[in-house]
Amino acid sequence: MRDALRSAKVFVGGQAILTVSAAAMTAVRAVRPNSGRRISQQTIGAWAGRALLRLNRVELRGEHDAPWPTGPCFFMANHSSSLDLPVLMALGLPNSRTFIKERFRWYGSLGAVLWLTGTFFTAPQEEHERRVQRFAEATETLRRTGESVFGSPEGMRVVGHEIGPFNKGVFHIVTALKLPIVPLLIEIPPDVDPGTGIAAGPGTVTVHVGTTIDTSTWTLHDLDANTQAVRERFVAWNAEIRA
Repeated sequence: MRDALRSAKVFVGGQAILTVSAAAMTAVRAVRPNSGRRISQQTIGAWAGRALLRLNRVELRGEHDAPWPTGPCFFMANHSSSLDLPVLMALGLPNSRTFIKERFRWYGSLGAVLWLTGTFFTAPQEEHERRVQRFAEATETLRRTGESVFGSPEGMRVVGHEIGPFNKGVFHIVTALKLPIVPLLIEIPPDVDPGTGIAAGPGTVTVHVGTTIDTSTWTLHDLDANTQAVRERFVAWNAEIRA
């Protein structure tokens, strides 16, 4: 009963935070058509992410010495929990967009916030042609705008703190645009991690930032090998941190 009440509190509070954020983003984009998307993502979205984490009694800690890259890049992370999205929002990654499943587009105020921050909504794996088209459109948008993008090659939550199989869709984009990869490892302690639920335990989530991966010489011929090499890097990194 206590867990149900806690989940209800987090859900209602989260909806309030997201509704206020969506309203603020709508206003900003109306008066700042050129920079409104970036302000919505980096400022209002970051505030919303921090507020959602506070609602869950979660502190966010970043483990990186250097500043974020100033040029376009691909921020790549593991995906093991429903906390990943507010963590991502709270980071306020510079001038970036996000890949997320298209079903989130219809999640009320959350869908509005995602749309207003320029999120790329991906089609399901089983709808191959439409999925390829969505990634092609995203590639052209990123080529035109010179923006960065965030995505998890795991595609879906892998509960249990392991690194799951990597999809190749995001690696097509990385290869086409020669975007350097900035690896992020989201470390959520088991007693904090809500898994597929919405109510986390109190504690600290740490985002580790790895060494940037150069992709300037990547070609589609080596797509499978590059995908596997990056996954192996994440697997080793995850094992080292959780040892």
